[in-house]
Amino acid sequence: MICLPDGCYSLTIGGGAWDEEITWNLLGADGGTITGGAPQTVVFSMNTSCNAPSGYDNPGGTISTCSGNFYDSGGSGGNHFNSEFVVTTFCPDQADVCLQMDFSFISLESCCDALTIFDGPDTGSPVIGTYTGTDSPGTVTATSGCLTFSFSSDFSITYPGWEASISCVACPVPPPPPDPVDFEVGCPDIDLGDDIALPMCTTPCETLTLDATYFETGETSTYQVNSIPYNPPYPFDTGTGFSINTDDVWSETIALPFNFCFFGNMYSDIIVGSNGLISFDLASAGEYCDWAFNASCPSAALPINSIFGVYHDIDPAVCGSARYAILGTAPCRQFVVSYDQLCHYSVACNSMMSTTQIVLYETTNTIEVYVQDKPTCTSWNSGNALIGIQNAAGTVGYTPTGRNTGPWTAYNEAWRFTPSGASIVDVNWYSQQDGFLGTGASMDVCPEETSQTYVAEAVYSLCDGSTITVSDNVVVTCAQIMLPVEWLSFDAKLIADDRQVLCEWATASEANNHHFQVQRSEDTISWETVGTLEGAGTSQEVNTYALVDHRPLSGVSYYRVIQVDHNGQKSPSETRSVHREVVDVVISPNPNNGKFRIFGVSGGKLRVLDARGREVSCDFDQMNTLTLPGVSQGTYFIEWTPSPGATPVRERVIVQ
Repeated sequence: MICLPDGCYSLTIGGGAWDEEITWNLLGADGGTITGGAPQTVVFSMNTSCNAPSGYDNPGGTISTCSGNFYDSGGSGGNHFNSEFVVTTFCPDQADVCLQMDFSFISLESCCDALTIFDGPDTGSPVIGTYTGTDSPGTVTATSGCLTFSFSSDFSITYPGWEASISCVACPVPPPPPDPVDFEVGCPDIDLGDDIALPMCTTPCETLTLDATYFETGETSTYQVNSIPYNPPYPFDTGTGFSINTDDVWSETIALPFNFCFFGNMYSDIIVGSNGLISFDLASAGEYCDWAFNASCPSAALPINSIFGVYHDIDPAVCGSARYAILGTAPCRQFVVSYDQLCHYSVACNSMMSTTQIVLYETTNTIEVYVQDKPTCTSWNSGNALIGIQNAAGTVGYTPTGRNTGPWTAYNEAWRFTPSGASIVDVNWYSQQDGFLGTGASMDVCPEETSQTYVAEAVYSLCDGSTITVSDNVVVTCAQIMLPVEWLSFDAKLIADDRQVLCEWATASEANNHHFQVQRSEDTISWETVGTLEGAGTSQEVNTYALVDHRPLSGVSYYRVIQVDHNGQKSPSETRSVHREVVDVVISPNPNNGKFRIFGVSGGKLRVLDARGREVSCDFDQMNTLTLPGVSQGTYFIEWTPSPGATPVRERVIVQ
């Protein structure tokens, strides 16, 4: 409502880049009507003294009320604006001139939750009014002055004599939609990504983890709603027409070439409505399709067992077309319903058109809704529109955020309803070389050849008891196969009068090598570790190593080196043998008071020497007890020669 003193006023419409899309009308209290486009200036009178040659010419009476409507006709790129105002004579009970204007519009480019109104061309001018709120329509109120309202750069209303501007001081940030899903269409699919080229593979291998990305779907007991990229799978003008030149009607029953599951039930037939919806309730086939609704989903007051996308009152009898088609190939055929440039119902709304599409997918039971253009006309059915799905009882339903029943506008957006009950997908892994590997979204594999192919298959269990399998493969190539250790040499030999064994080896290269273990065995079956050495890790240089076994076995024994990776995998060297004739002599207890037990001697010659090498008398009985009678304290050596010409074995003893 605009309250003005008596007088003659002009109203200027347009003057921007989108004038061709603006239409308007004025309704006078005397019943007169003026309509027009833009740019245009209309003069009207609020008293008897001012004639209005371009507007109302009513010298015989007073025009006390004038109302008007302004709206964007909905061309490409427009801001889809609708504004209403009422002009009355000056309100005597108000100390200052007031201005109130009701408006309803949505602009993707400028959406404000707070307005500051300045009495001048910029933010440095005096503040004369504010508006705060989160949704349109709202009311902008100024305490004084006459204002220029610029709702966008393309539309303005000017009252002569006063100047003002409006600027947004804050803009609402809508909640972000859910993260887009991985697949552009709702088909059964699995993807292993690009082939993998490795510069080097080792033997034994290093573990490589492969990941499968597949279209996940579940039983239709519950659903998940996601925003997806706006990329309609088919043109909107594709398919068989229905509701041709006929408003508010359901189609006859349409047979699906595949079974489709919806809220736990399986269907093979469907009907489509001229007001932007699909239903599995076949009782309405060929009947009236209701257009009037204000209930929010879910509700039994809405069409039950239905898919809404977009459900609103559109009129094929005026313009546009409604079509359905069965497209794609098994196992991913799609039932597609398209509403192409369909006019909204009512004379006030016919200039607005909607273009939307609904897609049902075979196998995955996924539902998608694409919205190219859905303006809002609030003058009919309150502008109500709905995107969503609901069950046969109208008790369970799902809608995207901000798209339940209400006057909203949308452009170039898309939504996917994915069944989210218990998963119906199993993933199996195979190798062309090794056969079945296991199950799951990821698989650890062990490439040890120059080229290996791995296959993952996604098995979908359908609600009719059948299964569908799709697969993908990834080829893993290795530019070089590298052993964990490239051995140059390994040797084991006696040293220190055959009392020790020296193990020496060299490597030309090492890959992921953590350490070496030197092992010894009597029979090459049972091995014991006699020492470890740290490896060089990964190296392309020659590395040499040596380790001494200080207590080797007598007779024939065997030695090898075990290479151990960081991941615990092992690889052995060749085996070397050592023939040691030296017999180990054990004397106990030592030190002693001159009486010792000697083990490990049999036959041969035994004698005792003092520290200066002189032989000392002794007594060695059959119990292998050695007695040194009458000797003083000190160090002595027991020397045993197993046979003539053999190397003597000498052990030191201490007499206390």
